[in-house]
Amino acid sequence: MNTPNDIETAIIQELLAEHRWNREALKVKFGHLDQQAYDDAFASLVVAGVAHADRHDVQASRQLRHLAALGVLELDPAPPNGTPDKATLDRVLAREALTQYARRREVDCDPHMLTEELPALVDRAREAGLDAATVSRLAEGREA
Repeated sequence: MNTPNDIETAIIQELLAEHRWNREALKVKFGHLDQQAYDDAFASLVVAGVAHADRHDVQASRQLRHLAALGVLELDPAPPNGTPDKATLDRVLAREALTQYARRREVDCDPHMLTEELPALVDRAREAGLDAATVSRLAEGREA
């Protein structure tokens, strides 16, 4: 569990397992990891809108909980092979990141920052298996 995606996946599993986490308690849970890698993964989830955090608490977004409840994520706390369905989770995270990008674009957030951010979001989505048409629709805010 050393790649950013692995760390994000592990954090998401914890957020889905408990309704609300204390931020410091969650950080302690992952204390065996490089703290910068954990901080980067955590920040990525918050920026993507997958997790909501305030000064003290953190929890999974309503959308992520809904997808988990529908069974779309197919996350099992103890899957038979010991790893979660990473491909599905990567696709959900990529879709959510592009959806958040489209929302920020609608409210005219810093256009320079948005322009710099888009190529990495597109690459992440393509690596997760989303087709180009879906990526385009998500980035333009035409598909939820």
